[in-house]
Order: sequence, then C-alpha cells, then structure tokens
Amino acid sequence: MPRDSRKALIEQIEQARGSRVLVYVTGDRPPAVAQIGDDAVRPMYAHLREMGSVEKLDLFIYSRGGAIDVPWRIVTALRQTSKEWNILVPFRANSAATLIALGADQIILGRQGELGPIDPIMNIQRMIPQQAGPPILQQENMSVEDIMAYTKFIHERAGLSDQEALSNALSKLTDRLDAVGLGNVYRTHLHIRDVALRMLQSRKKPVSEREMASIIETLAERVYAHGHAIGFKEAEGIGLPAKPADDALDDLMWQLLGKYEEDMKLLDPIDPVTALGNGDLFQEDAVIALVESTAFAHELAGTVEVRARRQQPPNLNVALNLNIQLPQNLNPQQQMAMQQMLQAAQQQIVQQAQQAVQDALRQQAPLVGFDAGFRGGKWRRVD
Repeated sequence: MPRDSRKALIEQIEQARGSRVLVYVTGDRPPAVAQIGDDAVRPMYAHLREMGSVEKLDLFIYSRGGAIDVPWRIVTALRQTSKEWNILVPFRANSAATLIALGADQIILGRQGELGPIDPIMNIQRMIPQQAGPPILQQENMSVEDIMAYTKFIHERAGLSDQEALSNALSKLTDRLDAVGLGNVYRTHLHIRDVALRMLQSRKKPVSEREMASIIETLAERVYAHGHAIGFKEAEGIGLPAKPADDALDDLMWQLLGKYEEDMKLLDPIDPVTALGNGDLFQEDAVIALVESTAFAHELAGTVEVRARRQQPPNLNVALNLNIQLPQNLNPQQQMAMQQMLQAAQQQIVQQAQQAVQDALRQQAPLVGFDAGFRGGKWRRVD
C-alpha cells in the first residue's frame, strides 16, 4: 500500500496540532470487516515506544467498534506515553472506539465526526432441535442492553408482580439464553460500565462522579439504537469534552481518511455473487486494519476469500469398456502384460471421465449461498 501521501498528511496534522499523531483504522469493507482487537495492541506499542515520552499525542481513529476489553489497554498505553492525549474523529468512532474516546482529554470531531452508544453486542450460539435429524447450531447477535431492558420492562412498565406471571415472562428469555449466557450478559453489563468509569477517571481533568454516571447511563442505556450517530452538539450536551475541528484541520483529517478509504478500498465492497461470476472461488489480497505514524506503519494483511456453495449433484458412475483386440502373434506373457496395461489405462480413464462429469455438473449446479472471510491475516511492518 502506498504510504508517502498518508505520511505527508500526518505530518501536516502534527504541525497544525503541535502534537505527535498515531493512526488506528479498522476497515469496514464487506465481507472482510475488521474490528478493534487485541491483535492491534502490540503494533501500537511499537509506535508508542518509538515516540518515547511526548507532551501531546493525538489518536486519529476510524472504526465501527470491536472488543470491549481492548480499549482500556489502549488508553492506558496512550496515557503512559503522553501528558495529554486527544482523539481525532473525522467520521466514525463507534462502540468500542467511543469507549476509547471517553479516556481522551479532548474529543476533536470533524464536520462528519460521530460517536455512538457503548452498549455491547454479544454473539449468542444455541442449538435448535429439529423434528427430523440432529439439532442445528444457530448464531445471532443480541444487545446486552436489550436483554437488560426486557427485564426492566417486566418489572417497571408491564407491572408484573405475580410470581407466576414473572416466571412466564422470564421463561421467554431463558428460551433464548441458557443460565451461563444470562450470567455472561449481566457480567458484560457491569463490565462496560466499569470500563467507561475508569476511562472517564483517567482523563487529565475528570468531571464529577455525578457527571460521569450521567455520561455512562446516557451512552449505555438512554441512546436506544446501537447505530445512533452522536455528533458534536449531542456529545457536548452529554457532557463529553467535545470540540469541533477548525476548517483547516477538518480538511486535513478528511483528506487522510480519504487516503485510507482509497488504499484499503473501503468504499468498494465486494459483492460475492458478482465476484464469483461463473467460478467457485474468488480471492483478493487486502489490508483490513492499519496502525500508522510518521515513523512507520503496521498493516493487517491477508486474503479476502469467497467460496460458492452449490446444490451438490448426485454422484454418477461412469462405465467404460475398452474392447481392444490384441494381436494374434503375442506370446502368453506379452498378452498378460498388455491386458494389465489396458486394465490400468481403462481404470485411469474412468476416474478422469467421472471427475470431468462431476466438475461439469457442479459448475452448472445452482448457487445456494457462499462462504466469505478473511484468511491468513498477519500484521506486517511497512517503513
């Protein structure tokens, strides 16, 4: 990936801000979407160690979110490196990225900059019994706060107090989640609030405990849609240390984001059906996440892979009989050797013919779905 133009823009932002800049971008290009994860912590440490101790540090971020146990590690490392650290948000800093922003001394929002709720989404797996055949493993995403809101609704809004009515209402929840799952939901509910509180307390000038509690409640519960965008005015109203970027900085931030969009193809999603065409496999080299400073860059590089799922044709048996007359002048040993050669050749031809038939049928079989993912991902340093 080209780096010179990005490096030049990072240097211009540093000059405008009087700071050092660290970039963290997680791509949201379907079907290979990256998330804030523990794997990016080690590359970040390399950049922060190269910077040493700095007076002012800016984290430029673009991310739809990710693991909620990673932001505290990132914020702690940023705080140890600098006396003051701020976050630059040109566009999206959602979910776990918003959690990171809570630890910043100042949140600099571009004209299109947005934060989001910090209510975590859990991936729930459960076995669905079938009348015929083995149970099917089903996966679905559930909002932790949706589950907590349901229990709150039972008590406060529905006004259920009768034990039997409460039991029936809660049984609908246990139909979706087992005891371990419910325990994990409650633990995550408490964990996200604890992390958010520690983030707010780590700031250079933390607000009062009452203001912290209000900020956490608003971002975790009161914003009812997980995809809700929180712009500057709303962030300021919540009590966050938000500040709009001036026109010059906003332009530089937007230009830098545009470079990542171009280099990582963020605005060029892969349509699996189009990519497959008449084939069964599509592969493309890609970078789905990036940590960068003026010194060097780290890229999470690998291969985007799309495989077709087709309605499998029945196995067909191909019969072939090679009726070849052997010369009359062969002796018995020569005849036996020739027959063995013919039998081996016939077996090989049958196998090849059967494989060719199956391949032809498979290519003509209807497409019933596809499997897509990112394979062989590995962080690599780029100087």
